[in-house]
Amino acid sequence: MKRSALFARGAALVLALLTVGATTLLPTRIREVSKLVEEVRGRRFESAVPASEIDPAALKKFLRGKLVDSFPAAPAETLKSLAVLGLIDQTPDLLERLLDFYASQVIAFYDPEPRRFFVVRGGAAAETLEGGSGELAERLLFSHELTHALQDQTLRLDRRFKSLRDDGDRALALQCLLEGEATLVMVRVALKDLPGADEAAEEALTPLLSAGALEKANAPKNLPDFFVEQLFFPYVEGTAYVRRAVTRGGWKEVDRLWNDPPVSTADILHGDRHPPPATDLLPADADGLARLAPSRFRFLLRRSLPEETASEAASGWRGDRIAFFTSGETFVYLWRLRFESPGAAERFERAMQSVKHEGAPAITRLGADVLVSLGFSETPALPGFPARPAVSRPTSRG
Repeated sequence: MKRSALFARGAALVLALLTVGATTLLPTRIREVSKLVEEVRGRRFESAVPASEIDPAALKKFLRGKLVDSFPAAPAETLKSLAVLGLIDQTPDLLERLLDFYASQVIAFYDPEPRRFFVVRGGAAAETLEGGSGELAERLLFSHELTHALQDQTLRLDRRFKSLRDDGDRALALQCLLEGEATLVMVRVALKDLPGADEAAEEALTPLLSAGALEKANAPKNLPDFFVEQLFFPYVEGTAYVRRAVTRGGWKEVDRLWNDPPVSTADILHGDRHPPPATDLLPADADGLARLAPSRFRFLLRRSLPEETASEAASGWRGDRIAFFTSGETFVYLWRLRFESPGAAERFERAMQSVKHEGAPAITRLGADVLVSLGFSETPALPGFPARPAVSRPTSRG
């Protein structure tokens, strides 16, 4: 899931940890939690956040629109392209399964288009979690989503994300900043009234509330791991990224990041500002052109390799472009990746030999670049890559 329902997923971090009583949408509670968010974050709301209820059917319709809008192509083509690349296995009715999963995780969310806070009325999550520590869970959930409202009021983030529709890597990096900030505010709201809460308490609580301890156990078994990874990535990696920033310079450092945000998930993963990813790897007018974030091909490698090996092979990434060409059920693609050095490209090339793919793509390395292609008898000439026969490797199924 690339950017769909960006503001609608804070509940996923709390629901598996806490039981929540029936959520009551009271303007007084919104005002109370808004004040806590202002105190923790050091910023004030421009205006009160309007709130209302939404029923589960309307929620699912909302999520469908966000999900479809986030795909770079029609849903069927997008999902097929992920399968062809080896990121997911072919899964029947996958779009509906995704919608059911995402809807099951949401009990409240902030939507930046009407600029309104919503609580799901009688949703499956609320019914399942009735009867417990409702006030604490409500404060956690509301503080996370109201931080998104504060971000939207002060930074107009919806416009930013729409401008990045065709740059998935940069949008995912910005989402990490978005969710990391909201999660850290949520953690500090939770600790605010606890006697003796200090840096050590925050260190212990943050992994729990950023989904690090959930081990993704609540995801349905019939849902590809890729989408679960994409759901949790901004919370886990984003929260770690924002905490490092706050440690360096407090919330002023986070303000600085919003003025000069990360340009790639490489910044999020490795903790330092990297040069902008290379963008001249394929012709700009290629059909179906889209970027893949390094977190995604790290996941691709992890499907067949130990995590440490996969992370090492992906760590030298400096940009990639992929072009898909379709005719009926036939998918052909060119994927060009650039690495920081020929040695890093060679590590990735070796790792790719073990990756599960649908078909048998040809893998070619030239200097610091790697070209992966499928369906070509001869790979087209590209800048720095002469045309040559496409020699496919044996298909690996792990």
